[in-house]
Amino acid sequence: MTMATTLAPEDVARWRRDWETMMRHYQPGRDDLLAAGLTAAEEVPGNPPERVLDVGGGPGTTAEAVLRRWPEARVTVLDIDPALLALADNAPLRIRTVRADLGSARWLAPAGGPYDLVMALMTLHYLPAGRVRDWYAEARRLLRPGGLLLVADAMPVAPVAAERPDSGTDPWTAWWTALAREPAMARLLEERTAALSGLSSAEFAAPVGWHRAAARRAGFTDPTVRWERAGHALMVCRR
Repeated sequence: MTMATTLAPEDVARWRRDWETMMRHYQPGRDDLLAAGLTAAEEVPGNPPERVLDVGGGPGTTAEAVLRRWPEARVTVLDIDPALLALADNAPLRIRTVRADLGSARWLAPAGGPYDLVMALMTLHYLPAGRVRDWYAEARRLLRPGGLLLVADAMPVAPVAAERPDSGTDPWTAWWTALAREPAMARLLEERTAALSGLSSAEFAAPVGWHRAAARRAGFTDPTVRWERAGHALMVCRR
């Protein structure tokens, strides 16, 4: 899928770079987390993945890291947000993008598969607990036998309600406010408003034990934690 924007290549690069800076604010140690996840994706099966799905991959900055490590990989970025997918589509990346909503199992059909690696980094907290349980089983269906699922998100020692930053001052709000000033993004931002109408983040946060139990219930074997920092964790699950 290609979403056209009249943004100049240097502007696309700048917005994607600023997105990655913002994500480092919300995902402490993001570079180390990515390195740990990609290393596990090679070491556990014994060879690099050929087909990768980045769920909630937004503007494709994680996909870019995947392709730097495995240039021959076939990477799909799935997200509900047309504005973010347009930034991915207009970046110099050899990827496939898919627009889909994780709110129900209907996302499986456009996602395709099977995949060697499915990644969901800072994505599952948008969904309520029951939906996250179902999502683990759905993600397993997209993996080939022996394939890996990487999940990284807020996984505190005990369940907590995530604090919401003051409106207009946090990096997330600042990034979107600035993007709204780009005339070339006006149509895509209108599409985004329509796509996200009625949706909100559940701000779901559960401890590692909860996620392990959900993954085992979905049929994954030996879900293990490969990285932890500041209430965030990276879990590796094998089909």
